[in-house]
Amino acid sequence: MNKFYIKNMKYDKNVVDDISRKLGITKLVSTVLVNRGLTDIEECRSFLNPKLENMHDPYLLKDMDKTVDRIINAIDKKENIWIYGDYDVDGVTSTSLLKLFLEECGANVNYYIPNRFTEGYGININAIENIYKAKADLIVSVDCGITSIQPVEYCNSLGMDIIITDHHECQSQLPDAFAVINPKRDDCKYPFKLLAGVGVAFKLVQALSKAKNVEIEYEKYLPIVAFGTVADIVALRGENRIIVRHGLEMLRNTENKGLKALIEVCGLADKKITSGHVGFMLAPRVNACGRLDSAKYGVELLTCNDDIRAKQIAKMLNEENLKRQKIEADIFCQAEKIVEENIDLEKERMLVIASENWNHGVIGIVSSRITEKYYRPSILISIDGDEGRGSARSIKNFDMFSNLNKCKALFEKFGGHEQAAGLSIRKENIDSFRTTINDIAKDVLDSEDLKPEIRVDMKLTSSDINIDVIEQLSLLEPFGMGNASPVFMSKDAKIIYLKAIGKENKHLKITFNIGENNVDAIYFNKGNLKDELSKTEKVDIIYSMEINKYNDIIKPQLVLKKIVLKHDVLEELNNNYLNTLNLVLNSKIQYNKEKNLNLPNTYTDDKKVIELLNDDVPTAVIVNNYYYARFLIKELVYQGRDFFKRTSIEYGSLHDCTKQNIVMINSVFEDFNLEKYSRIIIYDDLYDIIYNNIYKAIDNKEVIAIKSKEKMFDFNILLNNIIPTIDEMRTIYKYFLGYKKKTEYNINHVINDIRKLFNMKINRFKLELSLYIFKDCDLVMLDKINDNFIAEIITGKRGIDILNNDLYRIYMDLKDSLSNN
Repeated sequence: MNKFYIKNMKYDKNVVDDISRKLGITKLVSTVLVNRGLTDIEECRSFLNPKLENMHDPYLLKDMDKTVDRIINAIDKKENIWIYGDYDVDGVTSTSLLKLFLEECGANVNYYIPNRFTEGYGININAIENIYKAKADLIVSVDCGITSIQPVEYCNSLGMDIIITDHHECQSQLPDAFAVINPKRDDCKYPFKLLAGVGVAFKLVQALSKAKNVEIEYEKYLPIVAFGTVADIVALRGENRIIVRHGLEMLRNTENKGLKALIEVCGLADKKITSGHVGFMLAPRVNACGRLDSAKYGVELLTCNDDIRAKQIAKMLNEENLKRQKIEADIFCQAEKIVEENIDLEKERMLVIASENWNHGVIGIVSSRITEKYYRPSILISIDGDEGRGSARSIKNFDMFSNLNKCKALFEKFGGHEQAAGLSIRKENIDSFRTTINDIAKDVLDSEDLKPEIRVDMKLTSSDINIDVIEQLSLLEPFGMGNASPVFMSKDAKIIYLKAIGKENKHLKITFNIGENNVDAIYFNKGNLKDELSKTEKVDIIYSMEINKYNDIIKPQLVLKKIVLKHDVLEELNNNYLNTLNLVLNSKIQYNKEKNLNLPNTYTDDKKVIELLNDDVPTAVIVNNYYYARFLIKELVYQGRDFFKRTSIEYGSLHDCTKQNIVMINSVFEDFNLEKYSRIIIYDDLYDIIYNNIYKAIDNKEVIAIKSKEKMFDFNILLNNIIPTIDEMRTIYKYFLGYKKKTEYNINHVINDIRKLFNMKINRFKLELSLYIFKDCDLVMLDKINDNFIAEIITGKRGIDILNNDLYRIYMDLKDSLSNN
């Protein structure tokens, strides 16, 4: 039914009221908390006021005690300690954090970050050998190493101790290191499992400070930890929320010369730094050095003590980021072309895209963009000679790490977590991998999983959209993974101003009238919708809110997530309803007006249908009236993905009877088997044929009637709204006379034009039926293509008697006969 899903969150109003009253917060904020799964008062209190003292004891991490003892022993003996990090922002910040703290403790510290292009991800044997030659006594890995079985064995054979600190998923065998710190170890009882690599490194810093009885300078270290945590896109809950909330506050006034230089080059000096600034502006510049050159520049930046050098590195990273953006755009275009030309999206639920000599430093970003565009898990593989290096990104309901683990025999190595992973693979294994992972994806994902879903916290009126409300929502910051910016919905917003803005008119600036007020909005990357929206009257809008400051004027601004067009929502209904009605009319099926099932369960509230469909009882809804069906479809679009996994919408005949529920629109067939449904909802009067079926089933079914007082059915009204009058057809024909040549039209645009030009009520049924009658009378040449049609007026035609046209007479005769029933 849908190209996307929108989930209007359901919540217990009593719980919302209780949290609001006990914590002294608005119902809007308490509603968002409940939608985040926070219903316990103390849990909500901790979420709103995350305190550093509430962080867990670092010694709860398995192997932390022996790790601290070994490092302190190395410091005391002046041993040579090497930090082995990863080349992404998480690895860079982890390396920088540990280097700065160990140096403060008096340690001899060096670091090693592998080259992405020549060494690849993780600990490698050549790197171990080089570190050994540099006289190392102890290696401490950060953000990597949990799958490095052989390199750790080699390290042991050289007589060096190695400690692994990591946060990625563990495989069945752990490395035989001196110690392995990872909250995801099966035997680790640490209460919070979702730390980033830099978060694990920070726990080590906390443990060392405890052991050495020194205070941690949070202002010095926490901005670095928050930076890496946000950049690694881990859930901003629990300890991550504490780290990021306090770290971002400290970042604004940080004394770290590298961070200050980076903030300045991004134009963020003297601004409140948000998680969005880190994720989309600061982090990509640090990532750029590891993607195109060497990540050591990132560590040098964050550990730099010289203002001039810090500014030089920040400027260089900014330039590298511009190069990265160009390379990324080129690869995205190539990957997109491969998908469009070579991949059947109906068959392949996992996109495996491979090409020679792609820069594998940026393929992870491109994989994210491909997944976002096609809403399928994807992996991009850069082939160099006989080897391919891949980077994967996933969607909800597809655990990338566990599913790749089922294919591990095809890889040289791999690692990652639920939403992202990396791997290396022989070129000759890529086709087998594509087949295998798609077979897995077909078992794991169904068609509903391949459509994005937006979760709406609540519906707002115009009075809710103001500065005070937006400031109240700041209590919920920082926003990010696991704590998305709250999303709201307003229905029937009228577009009163529309302008394409930005480079190449890429974005839209829109002003909506919502109730009594006008509200500004920005719709990023949707400039292509300008023409379509300019012909649209009222829409439903889904958005987050922010404060816009411009020329000393402060006012609310909506950041649009989705504009829901009425004709998009009703497209399938409109396309199918006329066809199924024709079956009714041509079969001369009698409409049941006299018979009554005398049901005790009768409701007059239309929304009762939605309520009943959302419980666990297998339910069949039977609806014939177009107006009832339209109401249902417009409400069901906001029920979310899980609802449509359980519920099928069918027209006329039966197609998908495998789901728990069915909504049957214009069901006219005797083979509608009701056996599997425990409940039948009659949302209408009935055709005799269905009446008889239900009557037979009534003894062992719960049968409910919905009789809407607002939409009492009148078959004459329905027919008058579908079959055009002669005057209406004259007006429609007049509209097309304005176009002398063959022209392609959009049905919805034509409807809006005719309404405005002639002040005439018109719908797609009347328009389409008129066009078919014109075609039957040889007045137009007509071809229909989905929601568009190509029409050309045949000139020179005069004196056509439409009243006696066979097609028109069929409809009029049927109308007369049914109206007299």
